[in-house]
Amino acid sequence: SIATAVREVGPFMVSCEPEELSVEAGQEASLKVVVRRMWPDFKDKVSLQNLAWPSQIQVNNLDVGADQTEATVMIKVQSGTRPGLYTLAFLTQGQVPFHKDPASKDRPNTLVALPSRPFILNVTEPPKPK
Repeated sequence: SIATAVREVGPFMVSCEPEELSVEAGQEASLKVVVRRMWPDFKDKVSLQNLAWPSQIQVNNLDVGADQTEATVMIKVQSGTRPGLYTLAFLTQGQVPFHKDPASKDRPNTLVALPSRPFILNVTEPPKPK
């Protein structure tokens, strides 16, 4: 069985460019993170952290500022990481003005946590010494 849900448009959406990234084990790679603010009254920063990534793949937590729509994050793949495709996503959070009643003028900030769109990290083996 598959569970589905229909809901209104979320306050923001985070995606990564490129959607597929290759990196050699023991190296680092940069990834562009793009934030689209879907609600006109949401102007605050969006915080990112890894969403249950394997421990051999590391990234520092990052904030995309209120005046920014993108940022670059460095992903470090430890040497010895098993080669293969890893589907990864970020846990994103923002303080969003919200009230259950859409007509209400009082919209206190509410913490909203959403996953980013996933991306694929292709970990390759380092070249073998000759």
